[in-house]
Amino acid sequence: MNRYLLIFFFAGVLAACKSKPSKTGDTDQPLTYEDFEQLFPQSALPYKLSAELLAEKTPDSVRLKAAVIKQFLTDTLGKSRFPKSDVPKYYPLQYVPGATMNFFVVKASGKTGTLAYLCFTDKKGKYLNSMLAGHTADKDGTVLYFSLDSKYVIKTSTERKLTASRSALKEDFYMINPDGAATLIMTNSNEPGPGQLFNPIDTLPRKQKFSADYKSGEMNLVSIRDGDEPKTFRFFISFSKDNGTCKGELSGVGRYTGTNKGEYQDKESACGIAFQFSGSRVNIREIGGCGAYRNIKCFFEGGFAKKKK
Repeated sequence: MNRYLLIFFFAGVLAACKSKPSKTGDTDQPLTYEDFEQLFPQSALPYKLSAELLAEKTPDSVRLKAAVIKQFLTDTLGKSRFPKSDVPKYYPLQYVPGATMNFFVVKASGKTGTLAYLCFTDKKGKYLNSMLAGHTADKDGTVLYFSLDSKYVIKTSTERKLTASRSALKEDFYMINPDGAATLIMTNSNEPGPGQLFNPIDTLPRKQKFSADYKSGEMNLVSIRDGDEPKTFRFFISFSKDNGTCKGELSGVGRYTGTNKGEYQDKESACGIAFQFSGSRVNIREIGGCGAYRNIKCFFEGGFAKKKK
């Protein structure tokens, strides 16, 4: 009788092993929704997918078969973003169970780029919708990443390179409706609008005597902010002359050389700027060649009026 019990025991173990899904979803048999959940690492809220994390290489051993994506999500996921010749591979990044719906983060990686999709299903496993929530750097250096907070608010962050030393950030906040539709509820952005300047030091402290914004027209700015020491100051200069054909931009840390004088010397070139302050103005002039930061026929020079805070 013991022999028969052992036979039944091993038969049950073999059946259980056959019923378990593979870790990659690489199976010819349809998976259950619970099987699909187990293919993803599970996380509690809040959750964030950074651009750096998305760019990391994912082992091909965890790749999801296209049939699994089709069964539980959609077979068109990400395909519109890739050329027809570039068939993306899909990887499970995260599963986040929610109160009324579940969230799955899927990485779509091809030769032309890497994307992240946040997919929504109801609690029974019915696919509702998905949204592009991340991508690695575009040709212009723009990246997209997202976070999901404890109230199920999704924040997507688009970071765009403006110059080699500064970038603009746009944050969009979404709520997900019961049908899976995403509703935009708020946008924050420090991107310059048409005809506007982007001041990268605008939010820095301005308690020192000459810390202020000085302008000459709409597109010419000298911005002064507090330095780390009483005798230093941070600055940002941007100008546009001759209908935009002559432009210049420079930022750095200067040093006060007198009661109302300051000076900046670039460590990587001969470029230098002299600052002359008064109660309501600042005058600047080059004291070294700053051609690396401007067009050849114009200079960092002129007077700028203090702008009210």
